[in-house]
Amino acid sequence: MFSNTLNKSLLNVIQGLPVKFDRPTKMTDKYVWTPDCNLNIKLRDQDLKIKELIGFQPCEMDNALGTTTYAEQWTTEVYSFPIPTLLMKRIGKGLGIRNLPRSLPLVGNKKQFIELLQSHSNSVRILSIFKQREQHLLPIENDPKDKYDKGVGELVTVEISHLASPEDVSTLSIEHSCIDMALAAIASIMRDVDKQIYRSMIFMNYLQAVKIWGLGKKIFD
Repeated sequence: MFSNTLNKSLLNVIQGLPVKFDRPTKMTDKYVWTPDCNLNIKLRDQDLKIKELIGFQPCEMDNALGTTTYAEQWTTEVYSFPIPTLLMKRIGKGLGIRNLPRSLPLVGNKKQFIELLQSHSNSVRILSIFKQREQHLLPIENDPKDKYDKGVGELVTVEISHLASPEDVSTLSIEHSCIDMALAAIASIMRDVDKQIYRSMIFMNYLQAVKIWGLGKKIFD
C-alpha cells in the first residue's frame, strides 16, 4: 500500500509491535525496468533480486473500502554475480527484450549487467529508489482458519518504509510465505484502526509503482 503519509493511529499500531531489527534500515535499490516488464528486478548492494507474481487472493477489507484489494503471492530469488547465460535470458524475457543472443558471457558485475541489457534495448531504464524502512513482527495463530488452534503460531513481517525519491511517499507491506497468514495479519491490523484511513491509500505493488515512475509520472499528483 502506498500513501502520501501513513496515518498516525496506524503507525502507532504497527510501531507498538516487536521490532524485527534494532534500527531502521536505509538503502538504495536500483530497479531495472522497461514498459513491457513483468518481473520485479532490482540491484541492492552486490545482489540481484528477482520477484515474480504467482497468485493473489481478495482481501476481506473490500466491503469497508468499496473497492477490490488483494493479497499477492510473490517468489523471491537472490543471486550474486557473476550471472550465467540462462538467468540472463530469463531476465531479458521478463523485460520484454527479444533480441538477446543465444550465447552470452558470464556477467561479472552490476555495471556489465546494466550495459548488456541497455545495449539490446533502448527502453531499459534504471530507477534509483532510496528507502528508509523499519520492520515489525505480528504474531498470528498457526492456522488462521481454525479458531480452536492453540499452537505457538507464526510471526508475520509488517514493514513500513519512507521513500524520498523518485517520489516522497510511504509504504506499508505485510509479508509471509503463507498467504493465509498475510490475510490474517491484514485482518488483525484492520481491527485496531479506523478503516476509513485506508481510503487515502493506494493498493499497488512495487512493480506497478515503478512503471508509473518509469513513465515519468507520480502516484500522487
